[in-house]
Amino acid sequence: MNKILILLSFLVVTAFLGGIVYSYADQTISQSATTKAQAVSVTKESDRAHVFSDLKRASVKDSRGQYLGGIADLVVNPDGRISFAVLLPFGMYGGMNEKLVALPFDVLSFNDEYLVLNTTSEKLVTAPLFSRSYLNARNWDEDANRFFGVQPSWGEGTLCEKPAIGVHQLSMTKGWNRPYGASEIVGTQVKNPQGEVMGKIDDLVFDDEGRISFAILGYGGFLGIGQNLVAVPITSLFYSGESRDFVLNATKENIQSAPLFSKKALDDPGWASGFYRYFGQQPYWTTKGK
Repeated sequence: MNKILILLSFLVVTAFLGGIVYSYADQTISQSATTKAQAVSVTKESDRAHVFSDLKRASVKDSRGQYLGGIADLVVNPDGRISFAVLLPFGMYGGMNEKLVALPFDVLSFNDEYLVLNTTSEKLVTAPLFSRSYLNARNWDEDANRFFGVQPSWGEGTLCEKPAIGVHQLSMTKGWNRPYGASEIVGTQVKNPQGEVMGKIDDLVFDDEGRISFAILGYGGFLGIGQNLVAVPITSLFYSGESRDFVLNATKENIQSAPLFSKKALDDPGWASGFYRYFGQQPYWTTKGK
């Protein structure tokens, strides 16, 4: 009988301690997620660049703080601007049958801990649904812009028409005749003109106006672990539709000699110019680059 009582006491204490550990771990995970979300901003009030991998983790809430869903992807226009954030609304998880909504990038604002969308969950369920297959079609964006009352920043026309040449016209749009999801771009191989593989695109850096500034090239390491990261100006790349990869006019030695990139660099206002000049590009945000 004493052995039974001792065993039961041990089980009770173990369960109690396990509950404490689980509660602490859950709190730690929540705090970690909040910290990551705080690194993301899509407003013009911040002077910090942002990365796709952080934005993809961000939560979206309405003005009352009610959770609406999470960012699943970004739609990148052929002129190198982010035109839509793809939302996976709360309660619409469904594997192959997941329902997505394209949010015009300009309708999102930033709170200290999450992205804010000025709508309600009741209205959101009536929004036109988005499918990644739409990126191959013309005029797919009109319903989404109309629903959210947005005049596209690229003016009249559709995303699939030839973009107007302006401040941020990209060489990477050669062979790029439709919008792409950021998740399609990340993981794509980068080669030099001789066909040598330089690495893969690990992430994308964009500014407060939604312009893609850099592709983060990862090389070396094993299965993505221990790889080196280099910020390559997006204007140094062009897309090959035939091979479905990006081409960078550089040698492996150029890449290996390039300064390495870290997310900590995003807090330094002057970090970006050095990478642009290393690759012989004029920063588009400077007077001469405009």
